Amino acid sequence: MNKKLKTGIAVVVITGAMAMLIGSGLKDNTGSYLTIKEALAVQQTSAGKYIQMEGYLKEGSSLWDADTVTLKFTLTDEQKDIEVTYNGVKPDNFDSGYPIIVEGKFDADSRFTAESLKVKCPSKYEAE
Repeated sequence: MNKKLKTGIAVVVITGAMAMLIGSGLKDNTGSYLTIKEALAVQQTSAGKYIQMEGYLKEGSSLWDADTVTLKFTLTDEQKDIEVTYNGVKPDNFDSGYPIIVEGKFDADSRFTAESLKVKCPSKYEAE
């Protein structure tokens, strides 16, 4: 084999391997954006599937444990509520009343565990 053919084959193999690694990494971490009502409707059948939801903190439902860095709260859309557990640092503006976006999965017991928790801040997006 000549040198150009060997280099071409190596490039194809490396590119293919990288594409497979990226694809397998994204497969489990891309999911559906569901309303709370939709998520509750499919929670029995969506264990392990990545889901995004948006809602508001239900007043008085937040329980923060600094020792285990665990936040438990109820996310609501004014019609339906869902219990959420998040293992990570509690955002500073969590209790601000702004919309909360959670990304995570239902476990086998239909409990939602968030892997990511973001609080929207409207002032960042408003015109001056």
